[in-house]
Amino acid sequence: MDNVDDLCTFTPSPSPEGNSGDDLSDSATNLSSISINAENYITVKEGCQSAFTVEELTLAVSKCEKLVMQSEECSEERKWLVRRLIELRHRLEQAKENETIKPPVDIEESQVIMGHHFKIEYQPTSTNTKYCDTCCGTIWNVVQSYYLCTDCQYKCHAKCIGALFRICVHLFLSENPQYESRICPEVGLDEQNYRCFECRTPITFSFSKGYYFGNPFTSGFSRGYNFGNPFSSGGTRLVEARKCDYNGRFYCPSCHWNTLSVIPARVAHNWDFEQQPVSQAAYQLIRISKSRPMIVLSNHLYALVEELAAVKKLRQELEHMKQYIATCRYALESGLLMRELEWRRHLVHSTEVFSLNDLIDINNGQLLSKIESVHSVLRDHITKECTVCRGRGFICEFCEDKDIIFPFDTNIYVCSKCDYVLHKHCWTKQQYCPKCVRKEQKTERI
Repeated sequence: MDNVDDLCTFTPSPSPEGNSGDDLSDSATNLSSISINAENYITVKEGCQSAFTVEELTLAVSKCEKLVMQSEECSEERKWLVRRLIELRHRLEQAKENETIKPPVDIEESQVIMGHHFKIEYQPTSTNTKYCDTCCGTIWNVVQSYYLCTDCQYKCHAKCIGALFRICVHLFLSENPQYESRICPEVGLDEQNYRCFECRTPITFSFSKGYYFGNPFTSGFSRGYNFGNPFSSGGTRLVEARKCDYNGRFYCPSCHWNTLSVIPARVAHNWDFEQQPVSQAAYQLIRISKSRPMIVLSNHLYALVEELAAVKKLRQELEHMKQYIATCRYALESGLLMRELEWRRHLVHSTEVFSLNDLIDINNGQLLSKIESVHSVLRDHITKECTVCRGRGFICEFCEDKDIIFPFDTNIYVCSKCDYVLHKHCWTKQQYCPKCVRKEQKTERI
């Protein structure tokens, strides 16, 4: 605190016209502490939250206030000092907030609970409202520390960490990497013992829907209370049961916030993208797995959805192109493989499995255009630009047409045994593969 007097010492000096003290921030950072005064203090220390303690800033504000009172009224000196006083007060409030939001000593910086990898968050990172997934209360991240799971983004107050009841969905997916394949397999409240599937809170259907226990005309009857329910003790408060459309289970409002989401099973079976209410656990599971290839579609969908059939055909052709690009020295040197094929690599490595994002983009018309663009770039490289790839093409032995053909061309037959390529109409007439015949004849001679 030896330099506090220097912080508030003001030496009148004219400021360049059109330039404030803040404009000198780049050069001022190299100044010594002696040159730091009430005129350039904020400029020199801008961006350093812990430049001075609350005590030092409080003393600096007090001294700056005295300088304001000692200066001549309406003078340039007073205007300059008032401006710096406001900035000093603002920085003082920031310093106080930073001290308030630092985690207490007894709060661990990181914890691993029920598969969650929690990390403490105590800096005001966003103005967006956040809610605790455990107690559903608001997280005031400016003044409250909270835990955030780095895997599934589960958020909870530091005080709620001991009441955790939800297994990390990232752990659940690693053990069972597939979606629920049935469409809303409702099981009934009786199988859940009339309790929330997740937190085990007693639940019932909404009374407003006509589900009543006891006499609805009894004096004092109110929604949400039990009156003679044989499955619950008398007087126990019940909450509304909410059904999750993903797994068909029933949850309490604390575990089911009526969040809407696309249901993978409805998409895979019915090509239905209408969003349905799901529990928070199901919503987190779907959210973090949207980009994972986990969905195998029913065959009837390819005949019903033209875009889907077109995407499948392009994926089959890209699978053949990958064999050319992956072994082409020029493509590897130019980075064509990384630039084109690494985009949603599962679309090239397999032709049957989709991610939920893939299907959503197909329905929106975005994925087909992107695949067509990648298909065009790779096709031009193989058939026109690269002599090495072009030299690995085929010539049909039946018609002896000199035009080079490739396994990704249209109206082409690719032998399932030896991958030899022929015109489809030529193979239809002959019904055999000449390369396979030569191999058999060679084997017989041996």
